[in-house]
Amino acid sequence: MVVLRRFVIALSAAMLLGAAEPSDAARAAFLRGEAALSRGRWDDAAAAYREALAETPGYPAALNGLGSVLFRKGQVEESLTHFRAATQADPGFKMAWFNLGYAARKAGDAATAAQAYEHYTQLEPGDADGYYGLGESYRQLGQNPKAIAAYQAYIAREHRKGEQVWVLKATEHLKALGAEPLPASAAAVAEASPAVAAAAMSTESAESRTANPALAASRIRDGDALMKERRYREAAFAFLDASHADAGHVEALFKLGNALAVLGYYGQAVVQWERASTLTQDAAIRQSARENIDRARAKQVQQGASPQAAGLAPGSGPVADTTRAQARRAYEQGVQRIASKDFSGALSSLTQAIQQEPMLAVAYVARGSANIGLRRYAEAAADYQYALELEPGSASPLYGLAESFRAMGRALEARELYERYAASSAADVRPQLQEESRQKAARLR
Repeated sequence: MVVLRRFVIALSAAMLLGAAEPSDAARAAFLRGEAALSRGRWDDAAAAYREALAETPGYPAALNGLGSVLFRKGQVEESLTHFRAATQADPGFKMAWFNLGYAARKAGDAATAAQAYEHYTQLEPGDADGYYGLGESYRQLGQNPKAIAAYQAYIAREHRKGEQVWVLKATEHLKALGAEPLPASAAAVAEASPAVAAAAMSTESAESRTANPALAASRIRDGDALMKERRYREAAFAFLDASHADAGHVEALFKLGNALAVLGYYGQAVVQWERASTLTQDAAIRQSARENIDRARAKQVQQGASPQAAGLAPGSGPVADTTRAQARRAYEQGVQRIASKDFSGALSSLTQAIQQEPMLAVAYVARGSANIGLRRYAEAAADYQYALELEPGSASPLYGLAESFRAMGRALEARELYERYAASSAADVRPQLQEESRQKAARLR
């Protein structure tokens, strides 16, 4: 089961041990609800979950699923009722406890949230997410020793790709509470729950990551809004940005596939759904991806030898001369705006250039520079990283990425990139920047 981070409440797919056995009709309705929820069809999902509950009252998974729908629709108090009912129907239902904690925290009920996260961490001591929520809840309650221990346990446990932003936030909270980022002793950790103590003492510290889930989440929200406005091409680029920011983000990949399919790029959509299906552990998401892939391949046969059928993303095939000229003008305008320190204007122009010619690597490099000017270092890093994917032999993205990482406090990675730039013989390398790179790399030793 995938937890799509802290900004999306978890799906409910797994069947439960110890719960009342649902009828066949209830199980079928529940699975329809899961599939609809994974596609964002909230009303259909709610109707299916209610049908499952009518067939088998007290069905824990359906209660949790209905709670998830209500939460996503902004009906937080109603969602809490269903999450509570799910935990009462099956006290061993881990995801219902997690969802109850998350929803309660969003509703400002830190006491309920702390209790729910305590249950969750006892049931699932190996999952870092519960400790972060527990730390947040205890901090809001003013129970600082327990908050410290929970944050320490989170940092000690967290080693997934793309989660460094949350490690940094936990570290900031610990510093504000006057504590060390990692457990200083068993006594300090033991002030939290036994589950927190066990995880904190038995796991390794977090590593530095290159993914940026916060940026991915932001661009996903942009894409969702654009999809509602039927601005599908712009939505596709928003989801593409999200996938660049976090290559393993299941939601970004799935929604990118959806947007590409609406545009008729079925081959490219299939690639994204297959990636999402490979990365997720959620059976409902995999089923939805498979259904979408089957429909898309049928459409490909109907579509024939068009650029879309060949699997090309919007703009990655032959770009019309007029569109290419518009992209280059937008790029040049962006560069001029960077020179005049109009970084916000530059960001707008360069984004326009990328939308018109998505394979224009220099536009990603320039947009990275605009983001650095705006002190948006994580966004800059995502642009430089994608520019390197487009042109692995270029040097400019190396220097920009080094600057971004240095500003983010990622000294070791920055030093390596400065050294690579200093040693580069690429056509776009600049001797002055090579010397600066040598000096900066030396200072980071």
